[in-house]
Amino acid sequence: MPDERLTKNDKRERAREAARIAREKQKRAENLRRWLIPTSVTVVVLAIAAIVVLVVSTSAPAPQTAAGPKNMISDGILFTGSGGAMTATTTAAIKAKSTPTPNPLVSDGVAHIVTYVDFSCPACQSFEAANSANIKTLVEKGAATLEVHPIAILDTHYLTSKYSTRSNNVGACVANYAPGNFYAVMQQLYTDQPTEGTSGLTNNQLVSEAHKAGLTNGSVDKCITGVSFQPWVTAATARALNNPLPNSASGAAVTGTPTILVNGQSYTGNFKDPSAFTTFVQKVLAG
Repeated sequence: MPDERLTKNDKRERAREAARIAREKQKRAENLRRWLIPTSVTVVVLAIAAIVVLVVSTSAPAPQTAAGPKNMISDGILFTGSGGAMTATTTAAIKAKSTPTPNPLVSDGVAHIVTYVDFSCPACQSFEAANSANIKTLVEKGAATLEVHPIAILDTHYLTSKYSTRSNNVGACVANYAPGNFYAVMQQLYTDQPTEGTSGLTNNQLVSEAHKAGLTNGSVDKCITGVSFQPWVTAATARALNNPLPNSASGAAVTGTPTILVNGQSYTGNFKDPSAFTTFVQKVLAG
């Protein structure tokens, strides 16, 4: 056997070398165990942190912006129609500190209806309850267009909750992310309009109103809970109250809601009587 030819010194050296190799192997294994244990803990901690960040980022409201919503470059959202469909006109957003671009008033035999409304306003609710179905039908047929300007003038009527601003922010959020749902959401807000002198609906309840109107959109929900377009609502309201309304024959600013124009002519009739508004539209179109 080969070992029989080794000297005692050779065998001793070989034994020492084997022992050294075994010690180093054991030391490497111990170092690996010491490294793996804290690393595993670190991985778990990092995973938990990632989950927390994800939950916070997905549940946090969208930040407020001084820019306006998309599809409301005139400070209002414009609906046109034909063939039984009503369609929101898509536009860029008003940049921060910029002014709106009014839609031109054209003489084409169509009733161009422009409303300045506050979704917390009882008189606006009355006008919509009486006239919205007829207006929608006219737009769908191509006999009318509708431009809706949400403004907030009734915050003082809802304790300290700023419900007027928050409800009209809903309109801006929907216009920005889901313009095709704007009309339905507006009608839902009127249907469940809270009583003046209360705090109105909470932001979470306003989200529920959008859901009840058939709109489930995470971006809209965040925008509502964060009141993201509050600066724009405030600015658009100030513009409507302090400047002559575009295309208005009277050249007046808004003095109350609803303010309704048909081809530039102000409607001052009974808000609850649909026949009165229909007669007014026919009169305007007849010249």
